[in-house]
Order: sequence, then C-alpha cells, then structure tokens
Amino acid sequence: MTEYRIDDLARISGVTTRNIRGYQEHGLLPRPVRRGRVAIYTEKHLSRLRAIDKLLRNGFTLKHIATFLTNPRALVGEALELTEILDEPWASTERTVFDRPALERLFGTVDDEDVQALLGAGLLEETADGAAYETGDPRSLRNLARLVEQGMRLTVLADVHRRFAEKVAEAAEILMVSAREEVDRRRGPGWVPADQDEASWAASLLGTMRAVGTQNAHATLDRCLDGALDHELRVHQHAAGERESQSSSH
Repeated sequence: MTEYRIDDLARISGVTTRNIRGYQEHGLLPRPVRRGRVAIYTEKHLSRLRAIDKLLRNGFTLKHIATFLTNPRALVGEALELTEILDEPWASTERTVFDRPALERLFGTVDDEDVQALLGAGLLEETADGAAYETGDPRSLRNLARLVEQGMRLTVLADVHRRFAEKVAEAAEILMVSAREEVDRRRGPGWVPADQDEASWAASLLGTMRAVGTQNAHATLDRCLDGALDHELRVHQHAAGERESQSSSH
C-alpha cells in the first residue's frame, strides 16, 4: 500500500495540510500511523479526502459529511435535517401516468403479460379510459428497470416485488399495531384526543414509531441481505462443485 507524508498527501489530493489536520480533529479523517515523529498516511486517507472534496463540491457542508462518514447507515434525509418532510405519507405525492410507449421507454419491449404482472404486483393501476396506467410508486418501477437492463425478466421481477411488498406490509403492520396498542394501554381503546396537547402526544408517538421503523428496517434489511447473499453463494458454490464432479466423471 502506498504511503504518504502529510505534504505529499496534500499535494496529491489538492487539500491543504491545514485542512487535513482540521478533518482529523473533526473525526472526518482517520488518524495517521506514527513512526517516530513522522505521520504516515495511506491510500485510505487519500480516498477519504477525495470523497470529502466531492461532497463539498456538490454543496454538502462539513456537518452533513460528518454524518455520512461517522454513521454509514444514516439516511441522507436525516443528515440534511429533512426528517419532518420525509415523514409525510408517500400517498401525498402525485401519481404518474404511463402509456404503453412510456413503459417501453422504461423497460424496453413490454407485452401484455408484463403489464398484467405489474398490475398484479400493484405497481400499476388501470385508468378509466384504459389507454394508460398510473402509479403512485414510479421509483420502484425505475428500480426494476435497472434490473431489466441486467437481463432479468420483467414478469419475474414484478412477482418478486409483489412477494417482497407483502412481507414488508406484514412488518409495517407489526410496528403500527404496537404503537396503537400503546395508545390503548395508556388511554384506553377508542380514546379520542381532547385537546391539541393530547393530539400532539399521539402524533409524536406514531410518528416516532414510523421513523424508527423505517431506519431499523434499513439496518435489518442490510444485515439480512448480507446473510442471504452469503447463503446463496454457498448454494451456488456447492452446485458448481457438483457440476464439476459430473463433468470429470464423464
């Protein structure tokens, strides 16, 4: 691994030695290895400096960057202090209309089976005139299009999305039922706020449960995806070994 003294690091990265030391003081840059009086930096420090520089050029502040670098699982909206905006229901967003040519621009060739799969997955809904379709979740459609570009079939992806969404809906129900049960425990079933303070208390409890659920779901899904990926790699390696054994036996 390439090693640098601070002057060399400053020259290659384009960051002044003063700023390098400042980033270290604010926890944005790992401390260098000390060899006597000499501070030794590595490629990791150079990569971190370049990442900081890129974020600064894109308008992020050092406060935002500190959140990104010290808490890799932090949501961008949280770092930008947009929690209140992001907590608004997605249903409040405008619905997007796709006709068949628009779907084909997104996914390539789209046939009736593909459209029915997207309808069955809840990603599309038929409009009154039947000439187009609308969605309240265009982001998921764009995400599926990325996998279609990788050669996956749209019908398969729509079914995967449907099954995945069902599991997520179960998880969401667990969280929100627990929040409602907490309201019932404290106030009794069927309780209705009598004033603004009581309404704010209920809204705060439910909103916090929603925010915590969203963030914990991200973290849990990350861990579960790591585990599932590791398992599927082992399954694939076993199948590859069996295939090699069969080939060698012939």
